[in-house]
Amino acid sequence: MSFKFWSLGMSSDRLGVVEEILTNYRTQVSGKELTLTITPDEDKERIKLQITKLKTQMQPYEQEYWEILSEQSGSIEISEQEAQVVVAEIVNQVGKIEVSSSTYPDEVLMLLRGIRDKLNQPDKSAAAKLKGIISSIPPFVGISYEAELDTENFLHNHFPTFTKLIKGTIKKKQLP
Repeated sequence: MSFKFWSLGMSSDRLGVVEEILTNYRTQVSGKELTLTITPDEDKERIKLQITKLKTQMQPYEQEYWEILSEQSGSIEISEQEAQVVVAEIVNQVGKIEVSSSTYPDEVLMLLRGIRDKLNQPDKSAAAKLKGIISSIPPFVGISYEAELDTENFLHNHFPTFTKLIKGTIKKKQLP
């Protein structure tokens, strides 16, 4: 399920709102996780349930965030040099993830392989390939939540250059 409250003209504004909502949820989850480290054992299960509930509430916004980015991917400006670095990182990291494949569910691995295959296609610029894979992220978010995989941390840990590029692009689009 996704929230589609935006129109083409409002998607940049909505992206900022969704990003703020996600930041608030992540702050709450982090606080609960910190609390979990000092909580007596008898209260830990209750806090774990609260964390799960927050992550479940956050999922539709994660999905919407990537759907908006996917919708806007054609207008995102990415230099070929930046794109080449990000493409190389993603291809390399997918290879590393495959080696430790027991860590991630098959559905996640299949989607990552599909992304890697798109990036390895000849006859396209790295920037065009990168814009193309942004549309692959919304299904990844859905699968990662089913597999209880924290999408934000997964992308940040495995694809930091991609994450920084996307965040930088969003900030540029939101400036007046």
